[in-house]
Amino acid sequence: MKLIKMIINDYRQFDKAELNFDNDVTIIAGANNSGKTSLISLIKNMISSEKITYAESDIPAKNMKIWIDRVFPVFKDFFDKGKIEEVEANLIEKIMPLSDDEEKILLKTTEVYMQIDYNDAEDDIKLFADYIMDLDENKHSFYFIYSFEVNRRLFTKNVVESYEKLKRRFAELEEPNKELKQRYLQQLLVKIYVNSIKPTCYFCDKEYNNKCKMDDVKELRKLFNFTYIKASRPLDDDDTDHSHMLSKQMIKMVELDESWNELINSLPDELLKPIQDKKIDEKVRTASLKSLKDTIDALEQTNGGKTGELMLDMSVTEDDISELLQKITSTTYNVDGYYLGEASQGLGYSNMIYMHLQLKEYEKSINPLKVNVFFIEEPESHMHPQMQQVFIKYLIKYYREKGLQGVVTTHSNEMVRVAGISHLRVIRRAGDFKSALYNPSSLVENLKKSEKDEDKELANFFDWFFEIGYSEIVFADKAILYEGDTERLLIRKLLTLPKYEKLSQQYIAFIQVGGAYAYNYRKLIELLKIKTLIITDLDYDKECIEAEEIKKSEITNATINNFYKETNSQNPKVEQLYGWKVNKENIMNNGLIYVAYQTSDDSYARTLEEAMLGKYFGFDISQKLKRSDWCTKKKNSKLQFSIPRNRQDEDDSEFSLRDILKSSTGTKTDFMYSVIMNNLLNKMEPNYISEGLEWLMK
Repeated sequence: MKLIKMIINDYRQFDKAELNFDNDVTIIAGANNSGKTSLISLIKNMISSEKITYAESDIPAKNMKIWIDRVFPVFKDFFDKGKIEEVEANLIEKIMPLSDDEEKILLKTTEVYMQIDYNDAEDDIKLFADYIMDLDENKHSFYFIYSFEVNRRLFTKNVVESYEKLKRRFAELEEPNKELKQRYLQQLLVKIYVNSIKPTCYFCDKEYNNKCKMDDVKELRKLFNFTYIKASRPLDDDDTDHSHMLSKQMIKMVELDESWNELINSLPDELLKPIQDKKIDEKVRTASLKSLKDTIDALEQTNGGKTGELMLDMSVTEDDISELLQKITSTTYNVDGYYLGEASQGLGYSNMIYMHLQLKEYEKSINPLKVNVFFIEEPESHMHPQMQQVFIKYLIKYYREKGLQGVVTTHSNEMVRVAGISHLRVIRRAGDFKSALYNPSSLVENLKKSEKDEDKELANFFDWFFEIGYSEIVFADKAILYEGDTERLLIRKLLTLPKYEKLSQQYIAFIQVGGAYAYNYRKLIELLKIKTLIITDLDYDKECIEAEEIKKSEITNATINNFYKETNSQNPKVEQLYGWKVNKENIMNNGLIYVAYQTSDDSYARTLEEAMLGKYFGFDISQKLKRSDWCTKKKNSKLQFSIPRNRQDEDDSEFSLRDILKSSTGTKTDFMYSVIMNNLLNKMEPNYISEGLEWLMK
């Protein structure tokens, strides 16, 4: 029995979220405050045995506004002239008419569609037998709807109970501060409505039609064996901590073992016997009488001498002994004959042990008749990166071997990287108080199913992409894709400048892609809707020096060519790309992607270094200087670059910028370090990069 899909409508920051579950582990990744906890809270609310909660904060604000704008005049009209005995007939009937033919004014609340599949050959579906809607023997799915619906009777009752308060509030609207009073009144109406909501479950067909109401939400919950480990686990490495959660969890585990229970059952008798044999209880009474003598004498003087013998008595039962054993039993680590306490291993190790114990305990409760799901929120807490890597590998293997399903939420790059894209779901902010759920794994699966070789290659690329450590893109606010080390050094340093302070405060994913591979990221960028700046080189024919021949030169940059051909039939020449940028056609996918490259404003450069040197020295790449002049400029600027030797039969040869950089091919990193260390960024920042960063900052 497997949970296949949940479609969540109108819950907190989610308008609609479709969560597809893997057969084993589904990884939900997202930055802090992206909505991971909200999503898991809802699922837990539906299928756990805990008390159901639903509050105003669970309803999207836009839904509240739509409802209150429609219902407020109805309430106002009634309370201007209506009476309490007329509430149902003249108010509720207008909002929730009993006739199905009349339109109701309902607040749009949360609805969840759920699909559960079973294996016809292996699974026993007797718990699900009552919920079969399709008699086709080739269909092996059950469909449910979990809905938060207003109860008309309860809504009427709540309005009546609040009648006097509502009447007074509506009367006060004519007084000063009308706007504020109206807002508070609207909040009160929403609260009355929400307090009238009851969770309701249905089973239905695959289109989520033909709904049949279930007797109670408990009927749905009985179909699940669910456990959830919260992120805030009660662990502490402080010696003063007395919670001993590991110890308690280990005791819960061993209690499932017969040999342990035999021991526990026998110990009370064994401990009780010496207490009885040595008459310890009598000794306690005698000692207490002696200790309390002065107090007893004083009491007798004020109570007519009728106090009796006030004493401490000791009554030890088997239950007392059992409770004591639980209290004094704790986790220790045997290290070279030394027994160390629970706090000795630190939070990371304790956290991992705690989750292992929870998993093992859950394993013993697996029910083949139910959907067995085990959720873990942020397992990476207190774990260093290497421990995170090992643990997520173990989790995936464990779930797969045990036939369990589970969800793991995380904001760890390492967890995402090691788990890979095939298990991944991503939650990202999609605006103010808005979040969206994305499924990168479906992107890869669709590419693998494609008949095109390039799509299959792209699917393999994404697997490799995550493996080498660029998984951070899923958590990023924005992304910068660049070619090599010199770009990385430059961009990182540029973002420390005051003019880019806004960018430095955002989470930027920096991804080194080389000159040919930036285009491969397009589908992922589009899917996750990450505003992305791609910085690349123009890479025209390096033999072209003069402006006119440069413009007619063809482009060898695969990234630029691929993006250009999305809207054009053939590879561009340099002149066409200059115009492409002027027309802002290099900003694509509805403003999601900006391709930055050199133009005529960058000294007709074809590389980053050419653009930087051209800007610093104030001339384009065609201009030549004598070798002696280059030597002077190098000395004065303190920049690291190589100057070719004089040509044969020339005492002072002339060289262009390109000649200089050809000679400096092996020292590009040294060149960039010299730019940074000599504080020349402001004088050498290329125009195409500054324009790109300004776009990204908006």
